Amino acid sequence: MLQLPLNIQLDDSAKFDNFFAEPNRLLVNRLVTMKGEHPQFIFIWGSEQTGKTHLAQALCHQADQQALTAAYLPLDNPELSPAIIEGMSFMDLVCIDNLHSVIDDEAWQVALFNLYNELKSEGRSLIILSDQPPADMSISLADLKSRLTAMEVYKLEGLSDNDKVELFKTRASNRGIDLSEEVVKFIFSRHSRALPELMTLLDKIDRSSIALKRKVTIPLVKGLLD
Repeated sequence: MLQLPLNIQLDDSAKFDNFFAEPNRLLVNRLVTMKGEHPQFIFIWGSEQTGKTHLAQALCHQADQQALTAAYLPLDNPELSPAIIEGMSFMDLVCIDNLHSVIDDEAWQVALFNLYNELKSEGRSLIILSDQPPADMSISLADLKSRLTAMEVYKLEGLSDNDKVELFKTRASNRGIDLSEEVVKFIFSRHSRALPELMTLLDKIDRSSIALKRKVTIPLVKGLLD
């Protein structure tokens, strides 16, 4: 069972089987083999667009498939307050995304400290994701900082340009989109290589080729980019 705050939905496509794992194979293997009967306390950090949210949501989907209870909390959502995590120690898994968005707030620090202790006491699991490692964060509550730094800490590496090409081709193939090497080279020479923008373009290519009943060619893609 998944527990989500109001107005927050998981991306149905955020699964481990479509996460491009190569630069982070050790971490992904670690997460895929997580089991509910063994409490896990893992801290994952990395820069923007490295896939932190994808992994957090994939963990929640995996827990749901294992008949475990899971909560996903994106702390960059301004509607969330520290009260949201009170009493969550009954969940098998709590995933806290974007910790850096609230870590300067003392009320959040106290709430997170209490949640950590409660989950530890109950033998539950906690996964935290942020843009920097816990040792580098400005945390005034020393006891919270010591607990976060004691977690398993992994850096999520960003994708190289070659990795992004392979990911783009794989996502296209999974959707039944036939892309020639020439089309792929054209896209990567003319378009932003930021992953969200590449995935948005792939959506446009898919819709356009279906609507026009045309193969994906450079002229078709050029029309979408112009």
